[in-house]
Amino acid sequence: MTYRANPEINRLAAHSTLHQLAWSISGVFWSVCLLRVGVSASEIFVASAGILMFRFVFRPIVLVVVSEIGPRRTLALGTLLTALQYPVLALVRGPGPGLLLYCAMAAIGGVFYWTCYHGFFAALGDVDQRGRQLGVRQTLSACAGVLGPAAGGIMLATFGPWSAFGVSAMIEAAAALPLLFVTEPRFARSAPRNAYRAAQSGIRLFFTDGWIVCCSAIAWDIFAFRGLSSRYAAFGGVLSGAALAGALAGMLLGRFIDAGYARRAAWVTAAALCTIILLKSLSGEDPISIAITASTAAILGGFYIPTLMTAVYNAAKESPCPLRFQFAAEAGWDVGGMLASLVAASACALGLPLQAVMLLALPAVTLQSHFLIARERRRPPAPVAVA
Repeated sequence: MTYRANPEINRLAAHSTLHQLAWSISGVFWSVCLLRVGVSASEIFVASAGILMFRFVFRPIVLVVVSEIGPRRTLALGTLLTALQYPVLALVRGPGPGLLLYCAMAAIGGVFYWTCYHGFFAALGDVDQRGRQLGVRQTLSACAGVLGPAAGGIMLATFGPWSAFGVSAMIEAAAALPLLFVTEPRFARSAPRNAYRAAQSGIRLFFTDGWIVCCSAIAWDIFAFRGLSSRYAAFGGVLSGAALAGALAGMLLGRFIDAGYARRAAWVTAAALCTIILLKSLSGEDPISIAITASTAAILGGFYIPTLMTAVYNAAKESPCPLRFQFAAEAGWDVGGMLASLVAASACALGLPLQAVMLLALPAVTLQSHFLIARERRRPPAPVAVA
């Protein structure tokens, strides 16, 4: 199968690369920044649950705004609102009003941004090229993920949060510029018949994704940061090295999916995720163990996004309204992540180690692989084209 360039997806990739760079400089540090200012691990998980609760509550506003100003302007608005969360994070001095303001700001930006962005990528992408398009996006994001954490860690350690978070805010604002040249998908002003019923597969997949991320990723970041003596530069360096190690896997698996092997990719991804979670939960607390574990996890983790998002985006494009599909799916992510965060917060409050919290993600991995395989069984086999 030959790869066809899609200019709309390329413009979205330029936007998402800048978005990822801004996130990599500051956003990846959000939980460890809270840790440094005196917020406990259990309180960080409560903050995560609060962000997702706010997102769930604010989500209906997105459809109203889209109907008034259009999806492209709404996505640009979400990008600018996302930029504002970074300076607000610099205001946090521990549990209190600053933390509450950050949670609200992160929720508002996230709910506008992700609903529209996923709707755009689903509507403008190509079903038969989806895996490779995601692989290219992931590789570009990985480049940002290599540069961003190292730069962010150095800026945080040397100049403080206002420097790093200010730079991120400017880059995020600049990410709105490529959106000016993206063709605006035509989404229905009112929900077509069965629009939300068609989103059930997306809700289930995103529910499990939210659970996995909020149990495993947040717990690992806190664990790794403590193991690196709470040093921003060391933490950023580990994240950068891991991103570099994981860039190639996503490209390779994207081609594998497009060749008609999505069901096999789901099995591979489930095995990779279980291995990642077990490796992290068994990792030593010394810097060398953390660096090796992070790099290995990134290589295996490169399989995850192409597998999950190919299924979600293709299901969204097949649905009566991709925007409402993503609206419902994102709500599923919020619920899954919120419940996982509350369970993780309770586990930390009871004194359980972070390694045990990471293991709470394993049931969701099993459930997600079941949903992915069940979806592929319902689809006709994809023809294998010869390059």
